[in-house]
Amino acid sequence: MSIIRNAIRSSFSLRTSDPVISRNSLPFLQESRKCLSTVAEQPPSSPSPPPPGSSPVDGVKKPASEGRLYGKFSGFSKHTLRSDVMNILEGCNVTSDDLKFSYMRGGNLNPAGVYVQFPSRSSYDSAMRAIAKKGRLYRLERATQSQWDPIVPYEGKVIALHGLPPNAIIEDIDRFLSGCLFHPGSIQFLTIQGLGSPKRVALVRFTSQTQAMNAYIAKNRNFLLNQRITLQVLQ
Repeated sequence: MSIIRNAIRSSFSLRTSDPVISRNSLPFLQESRKCLSTVAEQPPSSPSPPPPGSSPVDGVKKPASEGRLYGKFSGFSKHTLRSDVMNILEGCNVTSDDLKFSYMRGGNLNPAGVYVQFPSRSSYDSAMRAIAKKGRLYRLERATQSQWDPIVPYEGKVIALHGLPPNAIIEDIDRFLSGCLFHPGSIQFLTIQGLGSPKRVALVRFTSQTQAMNAYIAKNRNFLLNQRITLQVLQ
């Protein structure tokens, strides 16, 4: 009987101690669950962006620039202006600085051609299409940089005086252009071979394109030493 009583008391003592163990262990379990839930609820951190230059896209070699192309534009008259050429090449990514007029030294300084500097092959192709739409009056053919470089652009600021008498001197040109804004030291005489006897021409550089056009309007067909002088704006 004593053995049975001892077993009953031992069983009773174990049951009464269970709640104490549960209550004492509960904060630890709750804290453990809380810590686990906190870790689980944190969203996965996004990877930091790679430094410049390390991206695979940045490592792809970009195509090199197409480079410049040069063309010779022909089919113009003696009095063609830069604006006339720009109107034809509208939309071809060409500026006025990309034009150089080349003049024949014989006759009346007619344009031998207009050399054009194109920034790319696509710009050159656009010019070909633009010319094709405007008829067969004009022609564009490939040129080289060696043809482009030696040409000194007049930029619409230089006027050629045609029909000068043989004895005309710089002082006569000064008087003829009285009231116009030009560089006095720029006056240059040329002798060009046309049909028949050689002809004297004077080239004068003005301070701007506007001043050159003003002189052309005011002085063209005026007289110098009793001879009528024809003016030509060189582009």
